[in-house]
Amino acid sequence: MLVADQASKWVVRSNAQRLPYRIGGGLRVDLAYNSGISFSRFATAGAVVTVLVGAVVAGVTAALFLAPPRFRLALGVILGGSLGNLVDRFHYHGAVLDFIGVYSWPPFNVADAAIFVGTVLLVIEVLRASRA
Repeated sequence: MLVADQASKWVVRSNAQRLPYRIGGGLRVDLAYNSGISFSRFATAGAVVTVLVGAVVAGVTAALFLAPPRFRLALGVILGGSLGNLVDRFHYHGAVLDFIGVYSWPPFNVADAAIFVGTVLLVIEVLRASRA
């Protein structure tokens, strides 16, 4: 996930002069830097957000090693996305590069999508485990 995220951002930055690019169906590629978290909340929090993301990475890493095997795929996907955004925060001075736009939804990136998908997978596994 980390490699896919960083590679996609490299491609977008390499083609920045062609942006925004409308794909159709409400999908667009654009370049935006977000110094906050989801929906640009806490955009003025600066280093605090980076420290919190680092804490999330540490927590998910610990959970990955301590959790039963059934949870590891979901945690690995979340970790990869979290690392992608943490790398961005160091590389872009506290911001992440967002570039995927869907209709009027705020732009996001591959790391954000990975965190979302990993969280959904984790919830599914937790629900399965509670039924067993």
